[in-house]
Amino acid sequence: MTASLIDGQEHAVDPRSVTLGQILGVGSTLATGITVFTPLPITWLLGGISGRTLAIAIAGWALAFGGVVLFCYFWPKLHHRHLRYRVDQAGVRIRRGILWRNTISIPASRVQHTDVSQGPLQRRYGLATLTVHTAGTEGASISLEGLDRDIAFLLRDHLLPDDEREAV
Repeated sequence: MTASLIDGQEHAVDPRSVTLGQILGVGSTLATGITVFTPLPITWLLGGISGRTLAIAIAGWALAFGGVVLFCYFWPKLHHRHLRYRVDQAGVRIRRGILWRNTISIPASRVQHTDVSQGPLQRRYGLATLTVHTAGTEGASISLEGLDRDIAFLLRDHLLPDDEREAV
């Protein structure tokens, strides 16, 4: 593990996670928005609603749809700004939250095992999610998404107990 990562300083997750969040958010919103919109003109063509009702429905849809697209575009930027992690010899501390903020401290001595996972889009962007499983029942699995793949593996190795670190 590089000394610069175990420096006790807060680090931001990878900025590529913003782009990935925007792609996922806006993409799913577009798919949902089109699905919701499609029945409106079909119903109008079949004579189920008047032209005026159609116009009002389309205006309402456009306002709601536009608002959700804007939200899905800007939310990942806010999320990135408020997601930080700090690594030191004792373990990892994760600070996150936009409206409701929390800080999670994970002492290395409490770590049971760790997972590094990547979905297809995360692989495309070189990102990964580190999941730390700790002893205890409440909050026994903590995930840190948006890490560079190599940093996720370095963090995983740092958190492994000494006897398991030698086996990797």
